[in-house]
Amino acid sequence: VQRERIQRLKQHHLMAKSKREVSESSFDFLHYSIVDTFSSATRAHPEKDLELIGFQVGQKLAERYAKDKAVFENDLAVITFLCKDFWTEVYGKQMDKLRTNHKGVFELQDHRFRSVLRISTGPEGNAGDAAKKYLELPCGMVRGALTSLGLNASVRAETTGLPCVVFVVHVHESSRSIKQ
Repeated sequence: VQRERIQRLKQHHLMAKSKREVSESSFDFLHYSIVDTFSSATRAHPEKDLELIGFQVGQKLAERYAKDKAVFENDLAVITFLCKDFWTEVYGKQMDKLRTNHKGVFELQDHRFRSVLRISTGPEGNAGDAAKKYLELPCGMVRGALTSLGLNASVRAETTGLPCVVFVVHVHESSRSIKQ
């Protein structure tokens, strides 16, 4: 009886892992397809369109993931939720590092960011430049999530060496809705 139970648990674990991998690869493919479609279209500013799509997705996801959470007491609690819970739901892992100057600037580091793992340099030869267009959507998602959680912020991504990505979040002082 014990062996059968262990065998069923192993099978359940393998099925769950398989579903998660399919979900992750579907998300990655959708992300790449959206970026490639908007980048190749005759749009004046495809980066703004990608950021707006990410913003709307981030807002909706943050509302969903935070609905059962207690009220966040300060900016750091919101950013911590984003690094741990939100990032885990979207990318399957927590952010690797969070740094702040305690004045509204946060650096969120993902040392192995899934969306740029498979970026090749192409003919131009610079992988960092090639990755930039794939970072607009996640920047928008972070900004949208923060807006949904009560923080008005600007977000930019920096690549120091792929696949490491640093998301720099600057919370706008005049629009903070959460008291320190």
